[in-house]
Amino acid sequence: MKIFVMRHGEAEFHASSDKSRQLTVRGRLQVETKAKSILCLLSEVDIILHSSYTRAKQTAEIMADTLKLKDVEELEHWTPDSDPRNAISSLEGVVDRTPLIVTHMPLISYVEALLCDGNMVSPAGFNCAEIVQIEAEWPAIGLGFNAIRF
Repeated sequence: MKIFVMRHGEAEFHASSDKSRQLTVRGRLQVETKAKSILCLLSEVDIILHSSYTRAKQTAEIMADTLKLKDVEELEHWTPDSDPRNAISSLEGVVDRTPLIVTHMPLISYVEALLCDGNMVSPAGFNCAEIVQIEAEWPAIGLGFNAIRF
């Protein structure tokens, strides 16, 4: 299976809560530009999953519009402080699909490291609107390979 994991676009710094932070104008532009520039690479995506945080939902909506996808769902295990093991396990329900998951730092770094390296010793950072494509026979620790970032 192919798994695409994306960090949300740039978000405002101040809001009533971290969960309610919205994308900035620049953040919306980052996501729109990314989506349009790699549209052909995302042609297999058939479902978009996102965290419950506003900025992730807004990013997912922009991606869905660009990809012309209607299948967009919120997942509870993909917030910034979620356990990356639970996030990975939540993908077992979409093994027959090609998901794009919109999430946050540091979770995205830990998920990539666990899937591809089998540990979280040295997770790499992600820029806003950056995407990693990971291939895996099954969404489980250490089973990811061919990680490509764009």
